[in-house]
Amino acid sequence: MLAAQSSGTFFAPLLPMQLKHKVLAGAVTFIVLCVITFKSLQTSTLPTGSPTFSPGIHNNIRTAFLDVWQSYKSLHKYGFDVLQSNLSSSTMQAQPVIELSDIFGKNRRYKLDVAEKVMDSGDLYLSDLPQDVLRGWFAHELGHIVDYENHSNFGMITFGIRYVLSDDYKREREHEADSIAIRHGFRTDVIAAKKYILENDFISPAYQNQIKKYYMSISGAELCPDERVPVLPKVKI
Repeated sequence: MLAAQSSGTFFAPLLPMQLKHKVLAGAVTFIVLCVITFKSLQTSTLPTGSPTFSPGIHNNIRTAFLDVWQSYKSLHKYGFDVLQSNLSSSTMQAQPVIELSDIFGKNRRYKLDVAEKVMDSGDLYLSDLPQDVLRGWFAHELGHIVDYENHSNFGMITFGIRYVLSDDYKREREHEADSIAIRHGFRTDVIAAKKYILENDFISPAYQNQIKKYYMSISGAELCPDERVPVLPKVKI
């Protein structure tokens, strides 16, 4: 009994010190977690040298893209890469690039993969397309990226799944990308791109049918408003 009391008396002065260390360690951990969370929630800092182009991209493609890029000011805060890629299911593909550590944050950059040739067209090189057709195509792809801005990093996972699995959702998003391009001043170019794809015999019927199924029609692009039309609530009288 005496030994137990002596042992307790010996360690008693150490308990406040241990408690202080635990409190200090807890405070430091809390501060570190707050800093990490804050940094993950911050929007990306203004990138330098963006957009970047992968080696070998033809000057015609670079020129058309930069002409369109200037009108999409809201995207200039992001890093952006235009990459020459081997695409099997499309001619161009705009995607967010999100680090796993930022899946619940806001930091992201974007990339646009560009095929060397128009899909299902034989030997039609993208760099040989007229500039207005290229501008219309790029305006549509950047329209997708503006649309992505309505979704969180985690929400982009749901977006991708719905786009792949639902024809209706895919059609909705493709129409919205065209609408955004038109609202950014590229109506004439969007129409030029559609006419080029749909009215030329050297574009495969399969690709033309895909455009007809999911994308805004030529007449739809001609009638699409220049500004977003507000949706009025339904009121029962």
